[in-house]
Amino acid sequence: MVNEPKEGFLKSGGYKFHYLLWGATGPKLVFIHSMGMDARGFDATTRSLSDRYQILVLDILDHGDSDTPSEPVTLPDHADLMRDCYRQLGFMPNVLVGHSVGGMLGMVLAAEYPDDLKGLVLVDIAPFTMPRTGRTPRPPPPEFFEDEKDARKYINERYPDFTEEAVENRLKYSFVTGDDGKLRRKKTGDAIMGGLSTDLWPYVERMKVPTLLLKGATSQTVSDETRERMEKLLPDLEVVTVEGVGHMIPQGKPAEFLALLEGFLDRLEL
Repeated sequence: MVNEPKEGFLKSGGYKFHYLLWGATGPKLVFIHSMGMDARGFDATTRSLSDRYQILVLDILDHGDSDTPSEPVTLPDHADLMRDCYRQLGFMPNVLVGHSVGGMLGMVLAAEYPDDLKGLVLVDIAPFTMPRTGRTPRPPPPEFFEDEKDARKYINERYPDFTEEAVENRLKYSFVTGDDGKLRRKKTGDAIMGGLSTDLWPYVERMKVPTLLLKGATSQTVSDETRERMEKLLPDLEVVTVEGVGHMIPQGKPAEFLALLEGFLDRLEL
């Protein structure tokens, strides 16, 4: 098993994208993270799979160590940039694992480029309508944190479902230390928020790839109505509810997430 990934950067559409490569042989997997996270947020999963699969994990725009766009980027355009990245590294065909906005990108790719994907895993995401009212905005994070203890407290409060390992991962990879010794968060996606309003149903209607939808039991992201509509549209869809966790399934229930992902990959007979 590979203990640490190879790390690098790609140019796509004029932007610099950060990536991680795990493993050396086997079927190809592509992981795309959620808003506010980055490629290292999948470490527990990708490390466990790296002895059997070739794995590419990408930082989306305005996250981690990838570039921040100066102009709005639509979700379909962002998906094409992701595709260019995995094509540059020869990751075709692949099974794409997308968490939240990563899954939104995956739905676009599955519809537009069906030959690219052998399978799609949607982690607590489905087509949804952005609420106009009724939801209290989450307060912005502090501008800086005095030390690791202060940052760790913030992570635990922001992500109550996280395991201790996931908290330490975020502490290690999602902060930078300034000349003043204070910790500041890396980019977390403000520049690409507009893409979340994309209507994804026209893409889902064209999807043919085998799909696994994982729903967090305490998450409200995937409604029962949405799940039922997807089941009618996608005959090769499996839906599993993961108990004891909300939206952040990979970081809150890593063992369960890994087992469900492995089962899906085995059923694909890659």
